[in-house]
Amino acid sequence: MRLRTFIIIAIFVTSSTDFLEAKGGSAYSRFGIGERFHLASVRSIGMGGASIALRGANHFNVANPASWSDFPVVQFSGSMYYQNIRSDDGVQSGGIGSGNINGAMLGLPILPSRGVTIALGFMPMSNLGYNIETRTDIPGGHQATKYIGNGGITNLAAGSSLQLHRTISIGAMALYRVGLLNYEWSNQFSIPGYGSAFTIRELDLRGVAGQFGVMYSGLLSPRRDGEYGPVTIGVTFTTPTRLNVEEEYKIVYGTGVDTTTVRTGTIELPYSVGVGISLRADQRNIFALDARYEPWDNYRRFGSADAHLRNATRIGFGWERLGRYDEIGAGFIERTTFRLGFLYNASYFNIHNQPINETFLTFGVGIPLSGVAVLDIGSQIGIRGTTENNLQRDTVFRLFFSLSLFERWFIPPIIE
Repeated sequence: MRLRTFIIIAIFVTSSTDFLEAKGGSAYSRFGIGERFHLASVRSIGMGGASIALRGANHFNVANPASWSDFPVVQFSGSMYYQNIRSDDGVQSGGIGSGNINGAMLGLPILPSRGVTIALGFMPMSNLGYNIETRTDIPGGHQATKYIGNGGITNLAAGSSLQLHRTISIGAMALYRVGLLNYEWSNQFSIPGYGSAFTIRELDLRGVAGQFGVMYSGLLSPRRDGEYGPVTIGVTFTTPTRLNVEEEYKIVYGTGVDTTTVRTGTIELPYSVGVGISLRADQRNIFALDARYEPWDNYRRFGSADAHLRNATRIGFGWERLGRYDEIGAGFIERTTFRLGFLYNASYFNIHNQPINETFLTFGVGIPLSGVAVLDIGSQIGIRGTTENNLQRDTVFRLFFSLSLFERWFIPPIIE
């Protein structure tokens, strides 16, 4: 299948899929803007999320737009995921599974000799997805309270890269952030005569941010088998965002009477900064380390801070062993790329003065399907949170898939 045909199909699929709506997630996503996503590429998922200093023309790295300067041909990448969360509050436990399209990117290298690539696409920023029910015994029956949330924020992206020097690349990306956050609360009684009630709060959000990145690979001289030096340093910065918000708040009583109010305002999101380093130890082995920071002390919702949030730090480390996919006659295992990593995330949640941290082990493979396609599979398994202070501990398993296709479009005509 030609790349142009695949892209047309992918655009149809994504446009007909509500990729802004979360399909399931953690109870912690009740707070802030939901559970934060930091997906750079499925390649980086297998490497503990490390990506800021990862070079390479065979994956679409949205963590650092400077990496797009490596693209020699047009590249399209689309991804999806499945996750299963098992939650335990120390008394009872339950699980939920969900899956969805995760994002898509198209890169057009219009001047490969100078590293000029234009990129378009979308990727998730946050996920709101929970369904919690509590029952309280009261005289003559019980009271059932439900909390339901769904939605999320998506980044629509457009950017470009440029090679300033053989060892220095820069990139920039404009992010249009759009989303719906829907919160529902209901209170019902099993006793005749007791009235029920529920509320719906829906937030429609829109705003703009910018992301900038740089990569430097000139610390050491290139080996004979490489174009760049073996060590690459990367830095990224994402600007703060002011989201314009329209909130509709509705209260419905069991009598059928309801009241609706609408207000407008802003949500202030903090900046994000990240640094990374990668080492290509030899022709096949690559090591990468990332650190990211977001000061959520700066978060404001309709002018008010949120005591449930704190500054977030994220550290990932990974290893990759490249397959011999260019060697004629190499077997399947020899052609497959293998990845392993570790991720620690001091998340931006701080519930009941209890920091919510995450630790993950990660695994991944890259499988060349043909000369113009690569299937990447990445997985995360880990723990989030604690059962202390009446909180919950989540055991999380995620599986990511991405398909990358490559094709040369801009071929000058032969003049006879």
